[in-house]
Amino acid sequence: MVESPISKLESGIVDAQPCDILVVDDTPENLTAIEVALDELNYRLVKVQSGKEALRRLLKQDFALILLDVQMPTMSGFETARLIRARDRSKHVPIIFITAYDRDDTEVLEAYRLGAVDFLLKPIQPEILKAKASVFVELQRRTQEVERQAEQIRAHVLQERENWLAEQRSRLEAEALKRRLEEQRVHAAELQRLNRRLEEDDRRKDEFIAVLGHELRNPLAPLVNGLELLETASEDAVERARAVMRRQVDHLIRLVDDLLDMSRVTRGKIELRRTRVRAGDLIDQAVSLATPLINERGHTLATERDGEEILIDGDEVRLTQVLANLLNNAARYTDSGGRLVLGVHARESGVEFVVKDNGRGIPRELLPRVFDLFVQEREGGGGLGIGLTLVKQLVDMHAGRVEAKSEGSGQGSEFSVWLPACEDQSARAFDSNDDVPTTMPEAGYDRALHVALVEDNDDVRLLMGEVLESWGHEVRQASTGAVGVDLILEQRPDIAFIDIGLPDMDGYELARQVRSALGTEKPLLVALSGFSQRRDRERASHAGFDDHLAKPASPADLKRLLNQAGRAAQSAAETQGS
Repeated sequence: MVESPISKLESGIVDAQPCDILVVDDTPENLTAIEVALDELNYRLVKVQSGKEALRRLLKQDFALILLDVQMPTMSGFETARLIRARDRSKHVPIIFITAYDRDDTEVLEAYRLGAVDFLLKPIQPEILKAKASVFVELQRRTQEVERQAEQIRAHVLQERENWLAEQRSRLEAEALKRRLEEQRVHAAELQRLNRRLEEDDRRKDEFIAVLGHELRNPLAPLVNGLELLETASEDAVERARAVMRRQVDHLIRLVDDLLDMSRVTRGKIELRRTRVRAGDLIDQAVSLATPLINERGHTLATERDGEEILIDGDEVRLTQVLANLLNNAARYTDSGGRLVLGVHARESGVEFVVKDNGRGIPRELLPRVFDLFVQEREGGGGLGIGLTLVKQLVDMHAGRVEAKSEGSGQGSEFSVWLPACEDQSARAFDSNDDVPTTMPEAGYDRALHVALVEDNDDVRLLMGEVLESWGHEVRQASTGAVGVDLILEQRPDIAFIDIGLPDMDGYELARQVRSALGTEKPLLVALSGFSQRRDRERASHAGFDDHLAKPASPADLKRLLNQAGRAAQSAAETQGS
């Protein structure tokens, strides 16, 4: 076992190093006599015969004592002592002067001034020399021992510091390792949570795709059968088939609209057209939209209207969509003959709409996720599982909140929507909204019009052309933008319906070219697009379009624009005639 410096000190273990004594005398017999006198001491005796040789020795070696003869040729003992004291290495070495003569006061003072510690007279008495030398040898040994002990203490302090630093380093490394392990554990847990979330989202996506396929196939079956009946069945059967086909087409349009709305919401593309809306009007419009499904399921609907006069700053169409979605959701998940309630009440400086049903209810484990995308765990309701997500997003955009409550399966459900009321509740000035097209055709215009139809989808172009021709108009068709430009410039139609997504150039470029070529004599230009946000309509207007229709265009909107084009043509003809 290796002992520490301190343990060596405590046990008294010190290496006894022999001390060196320098003897300076020009007489060899005196050097020999001194060596004999000091023979029993533990020392190393260095003998020199001149002051110069002594100085050379002192440059290389340390001594415990110097025995210096006073009377020496060339350099006396006093001169030698003076030079010894002038050097840092030897200035503190004790000097005993040896002389053959009695000392006078002057010499004594000079000797002590030069650092002498004592005088010895020749002939030297061995016992006296030995006694005096032993004192300085022991002093040197103790001084060396103290120095060694100080060095050992310094080494021990350094060792203790290094040990402390090592302990601190180990502690910090352990703490850092612990933190890293904890961070890794947290990250691993978060990764597992995200993986589970991704797996859940992937499962919902698969379920959504399956539901989407089911919901899209359902309307296709009556459409296919209806087409067959149109060719072979009686007039009554054909009329019934048309009614069924119209309902299924409306259902398909609603499905696509829900998908587009959800896509716009998730991408932040929804634009609210805020107006001052009366709460009772929202209830009336939502009930109107949901009545077909409510009647189909044989439900009864009660309304509670004590807050119907409250005004809301919101998008009337989107808020109607919110309430209609909640009503349709309640109708779907309530067995036939159920009871629904739609109420509106003043609540917390705002208005609260409540939709209740006595239907299938919502499992408790599903309640926290009922507004998540693609969550649809109640069978047989229909829809894509995005309606409630869309409700939540639209309500959030209005700075409101929506909540779902249910006591569990078979206990019915309740959805509440709170919206802030307008600060100014004075009589509402109804805002006009030029962006919302009317669904009622304007006063008829009977003259046959020249119509240009530019659409790259052959089926869409063929059937739309057939519809327009069935109304008595002359229709010219084109499937590309370049052909469409030539057709419009050559034929000068009264109205042109132009698809935006053409293969060679988009509809915007087509409209710009027509407007550049014909100026004010251009026909009424109508954009057809699957996108109907305000920015889409503004972009169409900037390109030179007079109107914008979202696909599929309704017959009412087509007739409205045809009537507008007819009146424009009639006005132009009257102007030219005058």
